[in-house]
Amino acid sequence: MTTGDMYFIPRAYPHHIENIGTDEWHFLIFFDQPFPADIGYRASASAYSREVLAAAFNTHIEDLPRFPFTPADPLIVSRINPVD
Repeated sequence: MTTGDMYFIPRAYPHHIENIGTDEWHFLIFFDQPFPADIGYRASASAYSREVLAAAFNTHIEDLPRFPFTPADPLIVSRINPVD
């Protein structure tokens, strides 16, 4: 993507946004519901027990990586501009 581009991601479509360049960048996210939430891969991995994940991936519990726990959604931030 370059400056001025816009991209639509359908609801529940797996996606990942990453700046792979060296320049600083900013982007906006718009949701189509009043109480959005991110169901990211980090959050989804810690939502299941290690036993369930091991069974789902047909592996031993000891072979699973230690998934980080994210207690709050890092993509939903407070408003900093004044309310109309």
